[in-house]
Amino acid sequence: MNVKKAAESVGISEHTIRYYDKSGLFPFVERDKNGHRNFKIEDLYWLEFIKCMRQTHMPISKLKEIAELYEQGRSTVLERKKIFIEHQENLIKQKELIDQALKTLDNKFKLLEKEGDY
Repeated sequence: MNVKKAAESVGISEHTIRYYDKSGLFPFVERDKNGHRNFKIEDLYWLEFIKCMRQTHMPISKLKEIAELYEQGRSTVLERKKIFIEHQENLIKQKELIDQALKTLDNKFKLLEKEGDY
């Protein structure tokens, strides 16, 4: 499938896909005889993963590293797992900070309600 259909399928812009491609995140996406990208189902799974990781602020450099490790094969599984664990730990810390901020806001709302007119 072409870039437009891949973008629609995953819910991101064509421009974003092209940016990711120029950043080296699709070393395995095939091109047709005219040089147009031809996304397969497996490529869409990878694109969904990229979208999810970018939404959680994983740097493109880390995603590129994962793509390069993936291209090297099964011998890099532990290295990829290490990257995923590191990102997971960062997300857990972020979640704790967000949870604390939400509690703080809840307390502020309660104080405002006590002040009246609310």
